[in-house]
Amino acid sequence: MRDKVKALLSASAALLAFAGIFLFVDLSEALAVVRDSDRRYVSILFVSMTVATLMRGYVYVRLLSLVGFDGGMRRGLWLFLVYTVFRYTLPYAMAGTQTVLAYLSSRNERVDVEHAFGAVLIADILVYVPHFTLGAVGIFAYSGTVPDGTLLSTGLLLGGLVAVLCVGYYKRWIVYRAFERLTDLANAVLTRVGRASNVGGASRVSSFYESIDRISASRRATASGVVFGHLGMVFLMLPLTVAGYAVGVTIPIGLAAGIVMTTKFSGVLPTPGGVGGIEAIMVAMLVGVGDIGGATAAAVTLLYRLSTYWYLLLLGGIAAIPFVRG
Repeated sequence: MRDKVKALLSASAALLAFAGIFLFVDLSEALAVVRDSDRRYVSILFVSMTVATLMRGYVYVRLLSLVGFDGGMRRGLWLFLVYTVFRYTLPYAMAGTQTVLAYLSSRNERVDVEHAFGAVLIADILVYVPHFTLGAVGIFAYSGTVPDGTLLSTGLLLGGLVAVLCVGYYKRWIVYRAFERLTDLANAVLTRVGRASNVGGASRVSSFYESIDRISASRRATASGVVFGHLGMVFLMLPLTVAGYAVGVTIPIGLAAGIVMTTKFSGVLPTPGGVGGIEAIMVAMLVGVGDIGGATAAAVTLLYRLSTYWYLLLLGGIAAIPFVRG
């Protein structure tokens, strides 16, 4: 019952976000702009997203191979596409679906789920940090019309993330202590309700750090992860500029990078994959910063999201069919 209520609230939040957009934008006019868009540029959108998906998927498969995954690149990319279905359809999924790919990777391969989880977590960092590094560069290049404090807030966020990661890696006793407290609490609760108190955590944390050490020992793999993570993000940001060309407006790549980076903050909204929130932020920034008309901004946003979010969900849904049948 609770899951159904959460799903209903999530869908309602997304609908409210879309309703907010179309209170200020004429939907029929936006759809007319989409219909008149240049199909050559629209096709480039999907090609760019395909390249981005392959590059980002490569990062995950490359790191998983270091901890024992031997399914090969083809199977690894297939599992990555299935992973995206969970990642982009569940509220707050950015912070909790790493275990899905870890489980899928360990199910039929010779790799421990803890090791796989460590590899997936590092891959997440290498793939999603470029949102902020490239976004900050884009904002800096377009700083003449960016709201005051945007660059500073981005720098503080990125610095805070790096600080947390460094503490978690170099001060491992903090993580071990936290897991000990959590497992002690879980065991106490299980004992209170009359169940066996056998929840363990220290060995899992040790396995997790073992995977991190194994990956960090391979400088070539780490470097390739950084490179392909950034390249994948370039091909994810580029479609916003291309979508502008498709409808006859110019969106500088620096502005596009800044907008795509800013949309990541929509993750605080309880909507599936940020749906609704991302569109609202994108339309608002295209109108407010890019000086683009509301209908045109909505059309650009629709084309961008169709060729990125919904296209990726389609690929992931097709990849997940064998799991559904099984």
